[in-house]
Amino acid sequence: MQADMVSINRQFPQAFDQSIKPLLANFGIDAPDIMISDLVLDSRDVAIHKAFIAIDGHALDGRDFIPQAISLGAKVIVAQCDDSTHHGHLEMREQSVIVSFYQLAEKLSELAGHFYQFPANSMSVIAVTGTNGKTSTVQLTSQLANLMGEQAASIGTLGAGMYSSTADSQTQEDTVNTTPDAISMQRLFAEFVAEGAYQVALEASSHALVQNRIKAVKTDIAVFTNLSRDHLDYHGSMAEYAAAKRLLLKQPELAYVVLNVNDPEHKNWLANISDTTSVVLYGQNVSVTDLPSKYKYCVANNVRYTSEGIGLSIQSSWGECELRLSLLAEFNVANVLAAICSQLCLGKNLKQIAYIVQKLKPVAGRMELYSRQNKATIVVDYAHTPDALEKALLATKQHCHGKLYCVFGCGGDRDVGKRSLMGEIAERYAYQVILTDDNVRSENPKDIIQNILSGCLNPEQVLIEHDRKTAIKTAASMAAPGDMILVAGKGHENYQIIGNQTLAYDERQFVALLQEGKII
Repeated sequence: MQADMVSINRQFPQAFDQSIKPLLANFGIDAPDIMISDLVLDSRDVAIHKAFIAIDGHALDGRDFIPQAISLGAKVIVAQCDDSTHHGHLEMREQSVIVSFYQLAEKLSELAGHFYQFPANSMSVIAVTGTNGKTSTVQLTSQLANLMGEQAASIGTLGAGMYSSTADSQTQEDTVNTTPDAISMQRLFAEFVAEGAYQVALEASSHALVQNRIKAVKTDIAVFTNLSRDHLDYHGSMAEYAAAKRLLLKQPELAYVVLNVNDPEHKNWLANISDTTSVVLYGQNVSVTDLPSKYKYCVANNVRYTSEGIGLSIQSSWGECELRLSLLAEFNVANVLAAICSQLCLGKNLKQIAYIVQKLKPVAGRMELYSRQNKATIVVDYAHTPDALEKALLATKQHCHGKLYCVFGCGGDRDVGKRSLMGEIAERYAYQVILTDDNVRSENPKDIIQNILSGCLNPEQVLIEHDRKTAIKTAASMAAPGDMILVAGKGHENYQIIGNQTLAYDERQFVALLQEGKII
């Protein structure tokens, strides 16, 4: 085992049917000997042998649904109590035992951990936090691990599931939140262990960290991507938001912290890291001599952008190498660096990584590249906000040596104010803008288009085609080899919402077929 390898004691979990007596004894509660098969937070999921966990959540108080859980036959209800003297109090209602549990919300991750036998202990766990880049970093990390021969899984915005480098698309279980609830997290880890996973990468949102959703999840590596304004409606201030992200430093058994040296917030992380945790710094256009000598590093210099991807030179504590990526955008350099650092921390070889990394595919619907000889390159991206559209256009321009076309629309029954901003941004950066429909819902598509056009200085030069497929084909017919077309808004989505209908529409598949000449 290499010196940098995080030691993993791999054990597969047994069946989870168990008595609540030893389970709750871990928290000083003398409970009756009642068998349960699972833990549930939603009273609608209650069954006779499933324990209902009633906590006071951010939006709803689970204790209000105790009567419903009783009516559905729950034998066991564990309910949050606000007085420490009531901890462990037992009450019978009909055929249900209600167990009072003090600070249940804070200890739910640990309770679920005991129930599912702390499955994270059997795997390498990489938790990624930051305002932007979490999804791509997690997906690229799992993809890189899989390409290097390890069974890997991921949890985040795109869902949860095992990664397969041989599949055209990944089968992911939908997750309601970027980071699922504390019970779901432990259950997912148990499922991954049963499926043979050796490594899991997860998105750790600020909400999840504040709400203790992964508090008892053994975490080997914490990754910080960047910090910018977001979620202030929840956190109240940038200071509180930043502090919420840094809660990741309190994860159990944290061995490594991987920090983006290009973001000033990394200094606040350094100020709060314990002496037992190793630090790896990553970034772009960084002089190695400017980095503190006590930290390991992996930085990219001499970054080159072409219509086919990115070339860069790596300097690191593990050696030097040249990389070629079939990815677009400066921010993907950062995402790949973070993924590489995580694998280096787990003992992987840099030369092997350099060979494998060229096989990385774009994350579904995130600056996804479709290029064919003698055709304009098409980029599919999920960008559906002004900031995201601007970043996507700027990123595409880095690689574009010809004219840049932009096809996009705005969703109906959503923020009207952003539409004119997106029109102004698209007109500013693109040679030709083609407006189309995007989940118009109950709104009149013509009204949405007019809202977008109100931000354009020369609206008469903007083309309008409500049918997305026709709009994309129009752009492709106008563009020449060397040009690029950004198709924004749908990304990984496989549907269009028109009125009250959800229609099948896979933009990535359509663009792929168009580029292959299978659609005329």
